[in-house]
Amino acid sequence: MKATDLIEKQHRVVEDLFERFEKARGMADKAAIFEQIAKNLVAHDAIEREIFYPACEREMAGEDVLKESLVEHGVVEFCVFRADKNRRSEKLDSYVKVLKEVVMHHVDEEEEELLPKANRKISAQKLEEIGTRMEGRFLRAMASDFRRPLKDNLEQVLTGKAKTTPKRAASKPRRKPTTVRATRKRPTRARRAAKR
Repeated sequence: MKATDLIEKQHRVVEDLFERFEKARGMADKAAIFEQIAKNLVAHDAIEREIFYPACEREMAGEDVLKESLVEHGVVEFCVFRADKNRRSEKLDSYVKVLKEVVMHHVDEEEEELLPKANRKISAQKLEEIGTRMEGRFLRAMASDFRRPLKDNLEQVLTGKAKTTPKRAASKPRRKPTTVRATRKRPTRARRAAKR
C-alpha cells in the first residue's frame, strides 16, 4: 500500500475511535477506547516521524506544511499525554475532546496539502516501498506500550526539538579486552579449586 494511502487509512481508524469514544457511556468503556486512540496515535506518529517525513524532506525540501506537521505532532503528543494522565477521571472527556480537535486539524492539513504534494513529488513505486516499511513499523509500535515512546518524544519536544528521534534500546556496555601477561597466567577455576 502506498504510504499516503496508509496514512489516510489510519486517519479513518482514529476518527472512528473518536466517534466510539463519544458514544460510549461508562468510564471503563471510555478509558478502554482512549487506550486504543492513544496507541494508534503514538504508532502513527512513529511511522510518520521515522519514515514518512524524512522521505518527504528528501523529496520536498523546504515545504512549510511539512515543518508545520512536525510541530503539530508535538502538540498531539502533549494532548495524548495529558489525556492519559486523566484516563481514570471525569476530566477524560474534556481532554479527549481537545485531543480530537488538534488531531482533526492536523489530519485536514495533512490530507489537503502534504499528502497531495507527496503524491506529486514522490514516485508511486517509492511510495509503495515507504508504505511497506511504515506498515511493519506500525505493527511493531502497536505491539508495545505507547507510554514510553510518548514520554521520550515529549522530553525531546520540551527541549525545543520539532524533530524527535526514537531512543534505541540501551546496548550492553562493551567489556574491556583482557590482556594476558606473559610472565604470569591467571589461575583457571580448576586450578583454584585444586588449591583448596
